[in-house]
This record gives sequence, C-alpha cells and structure tokens, in this order.
Amino acid sequence: MKIIVTSLVILSLAVYFGCSNNLVSPPLQSTEGSGQVILKISGGNTPSNVKQLLAVLTRSGLDSLVSNSNPITDTTGVINFTNVPAGVWHLIIIASDSTGTILYKGETDITVISGATINVSLTLQPVTNGGTGNISITVMWGNTSSLWLDYSNNPVLTASNNPSSPNGIGTAKIIFDNGVYMMWYMCTYNSGVGNIWLAESNDGIHWNNVSNQPVFTHGLPGSWDDYTVGPGAIMKVNGLYRMYYTGWRSQYGKWQIGLATSVDGVNWERMPDPVLSADSSNENKIGVQSVLFINGQFYMYYSSSPIDVYDKIRINLATSYDGIHWMKYSGNPILGPSLPWEGIGISYPSIIYENNKFVMIYQNTDRTKFGKAVSQDGIHWVKSDNFVFSSSQTVKNYQGINYPCLIKMGNEYRIYYTGDINTIQTSINFAESNSLQ
Repeated sequence: MKIIVTSLVILSLAVYFGCSNNLVSPPLQSTEGSGQVILKISGGNTPSNVKQLLAVLTRSGLDSLVSNSNPITDTTGVINFTNVPAGVWHLIIIASDSTGTILYKGETDITVISGATINVSLTLQPVTNGGTGNISITVMWGNTSSLWLDYSNNPVLTASNNPSSPNGIGTAKIIFDNGVYMMWYMCTYNSGVGNIWLAESNDGIHWNNVSNQPVFTHGLPGSWDDYTVGPGAIMKVNGLYRMYYTGWRSQYGKWQIGLATSVDGVNWERMPDPVLSADSSNENKIGVQSVLFINGQFYMYYSSSPIDVYDKIRINLATSYDGIHWMKYSGNPILGPSLPWEGIGISYPSIIYENNKFVMIYQNTDRTKFGKAVSQDGIHWVKSDNFVFSSSQTVKNYQGINYPCLIKMGNEYRIYYTGDINTIQTSINFAESNSLQ
C-alpha cells in the first residue's frame, strides 16, 4: 500500500497574562489572577488532510475550555482562550479531517503562572493510517504588553553565511527599498575589530550577501574610526543613502558617531570627522541606533555611558535640520532605567514613527529583555510596565538578545535582533507581531 508522507506544520502557542495589577516580581508558584491563551498558526504548510484544530483545556473542579480553528483558511489566525484561571491545566490538541476523523493528537500539562516566562513543546502524533509525520507546536509564555513570537526557523543569518569567517555577526539594520529588503550588519573578529556587510532578501527571511567583501570598513590609520565601525542607522533621503555609524580608535577608547553617504548602498563616502562627538565624562561612549526624518527635522536616538562604567547606559536625543550638524537635547538623557527588569541601564532604542506617534523598542543592560515605550513628541516617553520579549522566548534559548531593530513589513511588525549563544557566537534572528499595542 502506498504510504502518504505528511509534511510538517509549525504552529506557535503563546500564553500571556492579564491582571489588574502590574506584573512585577511575581511569586514563582502564584495561582492568582487569570490569563489569555493563544495558539497562533504561524505557517501555511498545514497537512492537506487536516481541516480543523480543536484545543481543550481541562482542570479538576473547573469547567473545560474549548476552542477551535480552521488551519486551511486561518493560516495566520489563532485559537483564543480568555480569562483562564492561573494554575495547572491539561491541554489537549486534536487535528481532524473534513469528516471529523481524528488524524493527529497531542496532550500535555501547562502551568499558568502569573507573569512567568517559560518554554514548553508539544508534538501531535498521527493516530490513523492516513499518513505519517507529526505536527509540532511550540508553547511560549509572554506578558500582557504585546504578543511577539520568535520565528520558528531562527536564525536567519549566521557567521557561517559570511565568507570572512567572523567570530560572530549582528547589529542588523534593515530598510525596504526598490522592492528589496536590505540589511547592513556587523561582522566581529578578534579583539573587537568589526566591519559592515550588506545582505539582501525578497522576504526578510532568506538573505544573501551582495559581495564577498564588506561594504564599509574602519578608517585610515590615525583617523577617529580606524579600529572598528558598526552600523547605527540607515535611511534614504532624496535618493541618497545615509549611514550613521559608530566608530572608535581603540578597543577601550571613546565611541563616536559618524556619517557616510552612498548612491547604491554598497560604495560609501565617509565624512572625515564625527557628526556627534563623545566627551570625557557622562558620554564617553556613544552609539547611534535610530535616526528619523519627520516634518523637516532629523531625530537621532543614541546610547551613552560614562567613562569606565559601561553598564550604566542611558538613551539620549540629538536633533538636526540637515542631518550633519547636530545639537544634543539639553534634557538628556530622555530615558533611563526605572523598572525592575531593566537593571542598571537601558540602551539600543529602535524607533518607528506611525500614526503620529513614536514607538520605541529597547533592551536592558543584562541583554535578556526588550521593552517598549511610546511618545507623542519624540522627547517625553511612557514605558510599558512589562517587557515585551525575552531571551527565554527564543526558539534557540539564547543566553542573550541584543541590538533590536524594529521595522514594519506589510501588515506585521518584526524585531530583528542579535542572538547570543555566548558573547562570541552570535547570529541574526527575528520575532514578529501583528500589533504594536
């Protein structure tokens, strides 16, 4: 008899919590409060004979919760449970065909812990002779601020994809131009030496380097950026690419911000001097992360740390009318640590401007979490109480997550980030969400 091989389908099951109180430092085994359970279908490769998914949550002494979805039509849809009491539940997921015959089934216990962040996995095994294979479901736990799901096939670019054999890659900066996604990223080598490469993609997932050489390297000997350069913000203004980058002269010297321009994104001409300079006190190391051009004015968001206290890092603002001559905001820093999960510093703001509002994604000093803040004027910011994404939510269980790059792709949002297996082995990844709310 002919054996039918069923392809795999990857779904993401995200569970996040909503309580009336702020979810800060909750007890590990808390059974108070309720939450929302969401099974998000993240792929369109559902086995053709699977027509419906049924999810059931059961718990002794409580009514069972039942929800379902049609995976053929709802390839980006969800199975949604609301107001789920915290505690231990038994989850059963059943995949059936159009006649109601069960094809796949899987079950496991899940513990709803208010404010916790853990990962669980569940495989649906075939239960009939209709085929072979399985359906893999990743269970991810988050928080109430937004639902960010890590891409199931991360990473999307690794050091092995680069011909220069770097120790690691990261710090991705991405724009969409002329129907192509363009990513400038940093390769790092021994002693912190780095240069900038360019990769392109049609979908933001599959990337190819445009050449076998970096597109931007350190400056000439004796220049302010003759040791290392890294991409900070890339934009296109009046047909000309502008790259604001961070550079420094020695491994432990000042970091400063430079500007280079290009007509094709490959061949760059740098300005000889920094456009924003460090000082010897509170801003000994400065690095640019976002530059926006809004209503005739440039906004530059950069991080700074004082001399010899790198972890005590803050977020600052500078403005300009020509993108060359900048004035630091007199009220800097505009954002510093104030929430328990942030630690002693926050940095690397990535900002988009949408619906007359600035939205920022930033990271904590421990390199384990990303937060969100919003602003009406780009100066005064309101943070979400809880982080929106953490290293424990990554499919690779990264030790750290760094350098968030927030962009909008069609109707969804992505945060491209650098994932750390350790401080040397790094790669480029992304998480996605349907909303910034």
